[in-house]
Amino acid sequence: MQALRIVLFSLVVLSLGISFAQAQPAAGYVSLRLLGPSHLCTLEFDGALACKIRLGQILQVWAKAHGSPAWAPISLIANWLPDNASFESVWRQGEAVQVFTFTPQAAHVTKPGDPLRVRFITRNDYAGDWRELRIYIQPNRPPVADPGPDQVVHPGQIVLLSAFESTDPDGEVLQYRWVQIAGPPVLLFGDETLYAVFIAPTAPAKLVFRLIVSDGAYSAYKDVTISVEPKTGWLTLLGGNGVSSLFDDRR
Repeated sequence: MQALRIVLFSLVVLSLGISFAQAQPAAGYVSLRLLGPSHLCTLEFDGALACKIRLGQILQVWAKAHGSPAWAPISLIANWLPDNASFESVWRQGEAVQVFTFTPQAAHVTKPGDPLRVRFITRNDYAGDWRELRIYIQPNRPPVADPGPDQVVHPGQIVLLSAFESTDPDGEVLQYRWVQIAGPPVLLFGDETLYAVFIAPTAPAKLVFRLIVSDGAYSAYKDVTISVEPKTGWLTLLGGNGVSSLFDDRR
């Protein structure tokens, strides 16, 4: 009989324990994500975000924190900011979002394997989390724009402008843009490509085009002049006294 009472008492206690556990709210939590431009940043195995940029580029990374329960205030801060960086601490209910913006200077150039490290920290009344941003900064030299030599062309001629000799000392892929800055306006085909083409005016003129090249951080430009001149031919006539004369035959 005593054994039966013990068993019944144990079952009652177990039942009360289960009911009490079910009545308790779930434990709160927070999570944090760092999001950056895919062409500059990659997610590392430990959850850190690694970004590689060059001088002259601007880096923007979004820090997004989420917490539970939704009514609990959540904070989001950065433990340190390099010069030329901005990030404001925020407090929200359930979620907090902030953008980190950074423009590196020459003093920020990092050594291999030794990035700038910014740690973002979030917490509510129940838990906390953090993620690290690792910024690798490489030096950068501006590109060199080369639109080729000045040209002399004839009215109505198809003229080719070439940026083929333009270079970037760091081996970056260049972007091109041609802009006419002087002379009678012409219709320019391929003004954002390596080669641009137009048809020369029918009257003599001087046209000036500017080639602008960019490596995504720095730009450079150089002008080229296209002189439109009529065709010139020379006729040689032999006179009766054996003396030859030259006549300018413009066509």
